[in-house]
Amino acid sequence: MIVVDRDILVKLVESNQAVIDHLKQYRGEEWTIPSLVAWESYKAQDSRQKMMQAQQRLQSDFDRILNFSDDAALEAAYLQDRLQSQGNSLDTVDLLNLATAYNEGATFITHNKNDFDKEPLLELADVDVVHTA
Repeated sequence: MIVVDRDILVKLVESNQAVIDHLKQYRGEEWTIPSLVAWESYKAQDSRQKMMQAQQRLQSDFDRILNFSDDAALEAAYLQDRLQSQGNSLDTVDLLNLATAYNEGATFITHNKNDFDKEPLLELADVDVVHTA
């Protein structure tokens, strides 16, 4: 299973060929997004109707939208503690999205190299940082 971050979702909508080519390796996997990525997508819209259209698109484009659960909250606390002990941190939404993937045993796919392409984080969780030009 892969869990797609908002920045990858935006690149897919833009038909970014480098991201599309990179993601082809996950063709046989279940494709999901965290509910907080869905929330980020909805809040980018300027009307309720557009939010509902975005919801329909996400529900049809992905196999599942993963709810943020108590188990994911536990994993977020664990990941935050481990990252802080290594002198690293993530913004709250990034941490919660990563914890959602971590809780599912999934690969978290992101384009956010500034926050996620750090050796201590990559050793802690299954993260695939997509690099583009």
